[in-house]
Amino acid sequence: MNENNQRRDFLKAGGLLAVSGAMGALPIQAAAAPAMKKKSGQMSARPSIPGKKMMLNGINYHVGEQGTGDKVALLLHGMPDTSAVWHLQVPALVQAGYRVIAPDMLGYGETDKPEDVQRYKAEMLIGDMVAMLDTLGLKQVDLVGHDWGALVSWELALNFPERFRRHVALSVGHPDVMMNLNTVAEVKDSWYMYLNTQASAAAAYAANDGAFFKRFIIPTHPEVDEVWARMKDLKAMNGMLNWDKANPMADFYLAAASNTAAPRMGKVPTLGLWSTGDAYLWEAQVKDSAKLMSAPWRYQRIADASHWIMMDRAKQVNAAILDWFNKG
Repeated sequence: MNENNQRRDFLKAGGLLAVSGAMGALPIQAAAAPAMKKKSGQMSARPSIPGKKMMLNGINYHVGEQGTGDKVALLLHGMPDTSAVWHLQVPALVQAGYRVIAPDMLGYGETDKPEDVQRYKAEMLIGDMVAMLDTLGLKQVDLVGHDWGALVSWELALNFPERFRRHVALSVGHPDVMMNLNTVAEVKDSWYMYLNTQASAAAAYAANDGAFFKRFIIPTHPEVDEVWARMKDLKAMNGMLNWDKANPMADFYLAAASNTAAPRMGKVPTLGLWSTGDAYLWEAQVKDSAKLMSAPWRYQRIADASHWIMMDRAKQVNAAILDWFNKG
């Protein structure tokens, strides 16, 4: 086990998380990514980015991998997506000479969907990503995250800055900024995260062919029917909900309110992107991340795009990512 994997207390200093599991990389198990078939009369799920299977900390992960070369970009998706949400970014990055790594995060796509809610705790997810980099033999990569994947990418950059050359966070700001709320509106904007923790959420979302889920939870998603093609599977739905159940907002608020540690300063150059049509997250939590950055920081506001900026404004997002990566 290398030096990075021995740092089991790497999140304690921030006062938000504590590592509870070993983060050692386990042997890789390679396999071709199976094709997703379209059933007659139904819209099929978009296939995950082609890649291989890797056993990480006891979990069978699907890790999309495209391109070759010394430049490596790691892309981490959020709710309710799979690695396929990056299907418009991967070709652009490969064309620019990048080897792109895009896993299906825990509970999504072709990655395992354990029933144990505790397995979805943030420190476990972060440990899986570190184990993946170690298994792939990658000492340093460029990093992109969106939604829950951006919370993971921020924590990776904050706690393992030597592993990441440059960072792009879509929709989500520095975790310590995000959790220090200033207005009632900011609390209300997180309503869906509270709902996701309720015992009847999965049943409510599944009722009437996903009517509530499609109308109130993901109405601005560019591909609502594609999402529902995956989420109608109860195991997939519970995998998604387990992220919120394992990491309840109240715990984060309590940690932020009681934290007496010094502010965590971002040491990895970071670009924050936020879209004016984001129905889930507010602008200030990205824009104000500048206050907790000791490395270069840039904020870019994307107009007329939903929470899923990478799909709605793919060319603009691709150009912003590549420009930021080329700055280093």
